[in-house]
This record gives sequence, structure tokens and C-alpha cells, in this order.
Amino acid sequence: MKAKTKWAALICLTVLGVGLTQAQGKTTEENKFQFGEPEHFLDGYSLNFQYQNGTAIHMEFHDGQAQYEWLAGPAKGNGNSDIPYRSRKIGDKLYLVNWHETGLKDYLTIVFDFEKMIVHSSIIIGYENRPERTLKTVFRSGIIDHLKKLEK
Repeated sequence: MKAKTKWAALICLTVLGVGLTQAQGKTTEENKFQFGEPEHFLDGYSLNFQYQNGTAIHMEFHDGQAQYEWLAGPAKGNGNSDIPYRSRKIGDKLYLVNWHETGLKDYLTIVFDFEKMIVHSSIIIGYENRPERTLKTVFRSGIIDHLKKLEK
């Protein structure tokens, strides 16, 4: 490696290291993100959202558990409840949520943006390798058309 390249790399690494050190020194309050253990930030929320394909879901979060029911689409009337969920606040009115439906062999990761009233979902459906159940993945976005936070 040429001397100029080595010096440029050293300077970049030094600047990057200083930036990372400064960012790591900020408290959670300063940067408004949650870096600790996942919590239940959506407890008390009730919402409906519709995906671009026309399917719609009602969700509620209480006491660290999620429940949902399909309002429109082929699964209308189906749902699940008492599902332990985890969440992180990743921005202002922006939440990352996941849960594992062990009985269905489904794993969901959802981003709720309450500022823009949109939702983004990534779901692995039927991850168990069984011939009668084909593995399917879902990567969709939708519009939140109802959002309610219960007051304590």
C-alpha cells in the first residue's frame, strides 16, 4: 500500500472512531432511542391497518401481549391472541415490533410509523419444513386508518 493511502485510511479510521465514541457517549434521552432491553411500548394501543392488496387487520396490545383479527381478505374473521410481543422505540412515534407465533410457526417483524400512519411488515409464514405447509414470506406496507391509545 502506498504511504498516501495508508495515511488516508488512518485518518478515516480515526475520524470514524471519534464519531462512534461520541455517539456511544450519548444517553438514551439525548438521542431519543431505546437501546436497552425490548419493552412493551405499544401496550394500550388499538389500531386498524390495510395492506395494499386490500387485506385489513385489527390489532390490540395489552400487558405485553398482542392480539389481531383479519377484517378483510381471505383470512377474514381469523386471528390470534395472547401473543407475547417485544418492541423498541426507534424514533419519534416510530416503533419496531416482533413476535413469534409458535403454534402457527410464523415470525413477524413490523414497523409502525404513527407519525405517517403507515406500517411495514416482514413475516415468515410456516417456517417449519412440512410438505403440507409451504414456506411463505410476506413483505408489505399498509396504511393505518384507525389508531387509539387507551389512557391509563
